[in-house]
Amino acid sequence: MARTFLSLGSNLGDRVSYLRQAVESLPRPVRTSRVYETEPHDAPAGSGLFLNAVAEIHFEPSAAGLLHLVGRLEKNANRVRLARNGPRTLDVDVVFVDGWMSNEAAMTVPHPRVRDRAFVIAPLMDLDPVLARRLNPEMSAIIAKAFYRRDREVYPGVVVYAEALS
Repeated sequence: MARTFLSLGSNLGDRVSYLRQAVESLPRPVRTSRVYETEPHDAPAGSGLFLNAVAEIHFEPSAAGLLHLVGRLEKNANRVRLARNGPRTLDVDVVFVDGWMSNEAAMTVPHPRVRDRAFVIAPLMDLDPVLARRLNPEMSAIIAKAFYRRDREVYPGVVVYAEALS
């Protein structure tokens, strides 16, 4: 079993409920970050604000197993894919798996864009600041200073919304 970090996002419907439902469906034990509200990135005009969190689970890493887990979580949230990066009830991405990498077409781990996503780095800082710093030292330093000052906005456009879901 390997420590596995999943990014969870929702910008459609009862966003908190979709995140909570996903967390409750994850293999135990599970730890979650706080919930952050963020602007949508690369989304169609009119897309609503996202709620984002990161969950840490212990999982036997395999592309097939992770794809099945992600698919099941999104299906349980009735995710419908109408437009690329369109509004969604739940989006789940595999961010990082300790000691495991995948370059398969269906799944790249570590996630190829995690380094540029404050909406992943901020919640990851809650769970594993060392990993977050390794992925993006500059962004992590800014977020760490905001945490220290207890700022609500921890990075431009990334706002603490709620406490952890687990």
